[in-house]
Amino acid sequence: MIGNDIIDLQETMRTTNWKRSGFLKKIFTEKEQHIIAVSDNSFLIVWQLWSMKESAYKVFIQAGGKPFYNPRRLECSLKSGYGEVSIESIILKTETISNTDYIFSVAKKQDDEVKNGVFNLAGMTTEKQSALLKQEFIKDFSVENGLNVEVLSIRKSGAGVPRLFDKDIDLDISFSLSHHGKYASYSILN
Repeated sequence: MIGNDIIDLQETMRTTNWKRSGFLKKIFTEKEQHIIAVSDNSFLIVWQLWSMKESAYKVFIQAGGKPFYNPRRLECSLKSGYGEVSIESIILKTETISNTDYIFSVAKKQDDEVKNGVFNLAGMTTEKQSALLKQEFIKDFSVENGLNVEVLSIRKSGAGVPRLFDKDIDLDISFSLSHHGKYASYSILN
């Protein structure tokens, strides 16, 4: 199982006031608030931790967990070169790429190989971004696996988890899609 999340940093700066009263206490545990407080760049750490939580939450839902909104139920820790998120009895490893444009995190249960794609989709509506992201993912997957792109489709499970189908056959592939602002991404276990 895999989850990912991408955060457009410019969009986040423009639309989110993470310094407002109560925000950090509502979203982050005391341990995470300490990580933020001692950081050289609190803005980036806030959104890295958020991205880690979002990607881990997707894995939790794929594993059959019941949906909830309480970000403090997930606790992040930063290790040398990677992160971990604990949610109930599950500990997930996360990897985060951060640059001047976006923060991109991937969470997974095991140390499996992952293929990621990141796209700039500036100037599109959210609906068009979502459609193009799915189209790019299906195209890349079909090329890598020698499948006919015309018969591949993405459908959501009853729990809202995206599944990849070849005609009516569920390919049982673990992947995750995310978009925010002008960026979109996919991650797939190889």
